[in-house]
Amino acid sequence: MSFMWDEDFTGQSDDMPASEGPHEGESRKARVTREKVEAKKANASISAQAKSEKHVAQRRRAGAGVSEALLKEIVTKHRGDIKRQVTQFMRRSSMPAAKGRVRQVSDKTRSDFGDNLMRAVIQLKEIGMPIQNLSELSAKHSIALIVHWKKMGHVAATIQTKLSAMRKFFLLVGKEEMLPKAVKLYGILAKKGIDHSGLRRSQIATTSKSWTMKGVNANTVLKDAYAEDMYVGMYLEAEALFGMRLNEAIHWQPNASSDPRHLFIFHGAKGGLPRSVEYSSDPVRESQQREFVARAKIVAQEHPRGVLMPKRKTVRQAKNRFYTVMKKIGVTKSQLGVTGHGLRHEFAANLYEEVSGLRPPVEGVHTPQEYEDRLGAVDQAELAVSRALGHARRAVSGAYNGSRFQLTGSKMTREGRMLLNNLVNVLENERVADVFREQGTDIAWLTGAAARGILQSTNQPIEITARMKVQADGLEGVFKRFEELDMKLGKAVQRKVVLVMWAKRDDPDPAEDGYVRIYGW
Repeated sequence: MSFMWDEDFTGQSDDMPASEGPHEGESRKARVTREKVEAKKANASISAQAKSEKHVAQRRRAGAGVSEALLKEIVTKHRGDIKRQVTQFMRRSSMPAAKGRVRQVSDKTRSDFGDNLMRAVIQLKEIGMPIQNLSELSAKHSIALIVHWKKMGHVAATIQTKLSAMRKFFLLVGKEEMLPKAVKLYGILAKKGIDHSGLRRSQIATTSKSWTMKGVNANTVLKDAYAEDMYVGMYLEAEALFGMRLNEAIHWQPNASSDPRHLFIFHGAKGGLPRSVEYSSDPVRESQQREFVARAKIVAQEHPRGVLMPKRKTVRQAKNRFYTVMKKIGVTKSQLGVTGHGLRHEFAANLYEEVSGLRPPVEGVHTPQEYEDRLGAVDQAELAVSRALGHARRAVSGAYNGSRFQLTGSKMTREGRMLLNNLVNVLENERVADVFREQGTDIAWLTGAAARGILQSTNQPIEITARMKVQADGLEGVFKRFEELDMKLGKAVQRKVVLVMWAKRDDPDPAEDGYVRIYGW
């Protein structure tokens, strides 16, 4: 005979009242239910308190209110001179880094923040909302700027960058709540008839930035770089072989570690967090890496700090020299269509293939099923790429290599993907955007054969579909502006364009219809 023992057995039936305690007359079932509810409330209270304390600590670390007194001093001293106030604020304010080791933000971050803040002040005057003092900046100004940026056709990434500068300013002066976030901000924009979807920056790459996918031969460019400047050539090689950022390559100390399996990056990393990159499992690539490190060790011995930089040159001078050489040998978006950072994407793509056995999804080489068949290896590849590039989250791999979940229905060849990448680069430049904006275009897509990755010669026309805004000039004005757009677009793109008008209210389904957005939200 066996017995089923009830751990909760108290000798009472479920309906038998308890004789002791503060809840006299309470049944066992009611007592258990009450205790569970009380436990949940207690846990929720503890979690809320911990979350609040963490938020306070994060705000304190990021410098919440640290420049409040400074702002008052500057406004009092330079009252009515808004540009001088911005300049003084940027020069004297303390700007702690929100993440990574405890430190001040880099000179570039501070400079970019100052530039965005100054542009915001100037643009407020342009749209008829001038402010005399920096302390007057408020939420209504931020909302007005978002509306302005939308009209200018700025993409989500640009708007987010500018908004982050505004948020940082409000945080530093103790007015963090001044600019609403997420749902609250979207609600305000909705009341003004603005679709908030354009504020969401995509974290998944839709086109590859690697040099190979742009049709650029890295070996040829490296030879040109070395011919101009040995250090610039080494920076590019460090990006290609180890996925370094330019700042990391300049601060890298090759002789600081002799680990046989990993290359260590101690200084110059984003967030100030050191990391290691494992040598390649591919014999040919590993040989290239080790040969490069051997050369770098010899060159670095010539500098007192053991870095890859000429003597008596500052980091800023080394960076300026790098960009000067890049422009001279054609490594710019307007010339070859690539940047030095594209070699970091190249490294990410090669590492992804090395671990998974498949080219990354953004290149469109494989079908969704092929990724499903090797799901374990694909997961490992995403994690390996994120770690090698200095990120903690596996999802960051998608910003470089795309996502397999975007491939449904895609049958584009590698050559077709390269064509699409190059066309999108041409069509997204400022000159083309100005034409769309001047003619009152709402949204424009690359469509037709080119959008599907079908190879075409440069003398064949490309199809662009545009949806025009209905303005004060009515439907007659819409058609007139559309005709002007048709005439001007070919000159801006420098090839024949077939322009199609999109007359429907809803956007097309890009996956189903083959529409690639090139302008507007």
